[in-house]
Amino acid sequence: MRSTFKTLFYINRQKTKADGNTAILCRITIDGKSTAITTGEECNPSGWNSKQGLTTDRKTNQRISEFRELVEKTYRDILTREGVVSVELIKNSLQGIATNPTTLLAMSKAELQAVKESVGRLRAEGTYLNLYYSDRNLREFVKDKGLQDIPISTITESLFEEYRFFLKKRGLKASTVNTNLCWLSRLMFRAVSSRIIRCNPFENAEYEKEEKKIRFLQKGDVMKLMAMRMNDREAELARLMFVFSCFTGMAIADMENLEYRHIQTAADGQRYIRKERQKTKVEFVVPLHPIAEAIINYYRKELAGNEEQQAVKEKGDSLVFQPHCSRSVMGKNLSIVGKACGIRQRLSYHVARHTFGTMSLSAGIPIESIAKMMGHASISSTQIYAQVTDNKISKDMDRLIAKQSAKDKETMEREACESSDIVICKMEETA
Repeated sequence: MRSTFKTLFYINRQKTKADGNTAILCRITIDGKSTAITTGEECNPSGWNSKQGLTTDRKTNQRISEFRELVEKTYRDILTREGVVSVELIKNSLQGIATNPTTLLAMSKAELQAVKESVGRLRAEGTYLNLYYSDRNLREFVKDKGLQDIPISTITESLFEEYRFFLKKRGLKASTVNTNLCWLSRLMFRAVSSRIIRCNPFENAEYEKEEKKIRFLQKGDVMKLMAMRMNDREAELARLMFVFSCFTGMAIADMENLEYRHIQTAADGQRYIRKERQKTKVEFVVPLHPIAEAIINYYRKELAGNEEQQAVKEKGDSLVFQPHCSRSVMGKNLSIVGKACGIRQRLSYHVARHTFGTMSLSAGIPIESIAKMMGHASISSTQIYAQVTDNKISKDMDRLIAKQSAKDKETMEREACESSDIVICKMEETA
């Protein structure tokens, strides 16, 4: 159904300025709802023609005509872009409110919407979801202060500390607190670029200090996961994808979008996966480990369901791991798998990716090759695995030294006892 759109230009004869002129207003009506906006033009009430919506001044009438064309163009643009149009949207667009929000939550909403529109092109869906929770926490913080919104021009550095305390009071870990604080600072930088404020009040603020720990599995735990077979189909898929990540280093988003065309064969017969990372758009190339290939073959044959589905799955542009369930369900299934295998550490697909990095480095693979296989944009992201490996070697050496010291001490005590027994025997013989 087409919207009814009308414009009417009028003056308020009761509101005149000192010079006797009054403002020319425009009433915009869509489907019975109307709003008024000033045109920026003025005229003498005696020279206004209410029926025609014009004045006796030719130049003023020309500018009124141009304003009418602008309103109509704005109406068409919004209708084409959004599929729906309202008087509020037109007014906001004409006044620049939609493009330059001046309050904190309005800025957060606009920034989040911009990220949402870039999902699939410049941003991954996971990035949007993380920022969605940051936006939600910020709204709860403003509500907790008893406010509906906060004008950006009134924000000072103290708000940063207030928000930090609010997040820590909720029991969030340091990394999560920093993520939310970064979102707040990002909004301030956006306000600076929009010339709402001159500088970011949080530019020199300090974030939470966090010790970065990489969680990964030992080979023994990976072997347990490989040996376990789950009866539940979704839990079994979660297990297979986790083990697959342990031997390919692929993130969950990349596995969900892995197609058969991404699996290629080199001239020497070596099978490998070549694909762009969903997160960074950096290409990665990783050899297809026999265990990973066995998982693909198993899933194709055993979990296809019927011959028709299997024929579809063998097409190059079809997904390897399908059908999918939600990330939250996959996380719950992975937790069930970990408990069934007797693994104390909480499992996640990021843990599997870290496991691949540490196992590869421990196997003597050069760090540059690991960076290429994992699709890291910078080798500095890969170097953290070297730190983990070095720390593990150091701890293993400490345990070995401690064990050797204890053994040496035990040997010395035994030799001392034997020596004292010999001395005692000789004394007895002499006596």
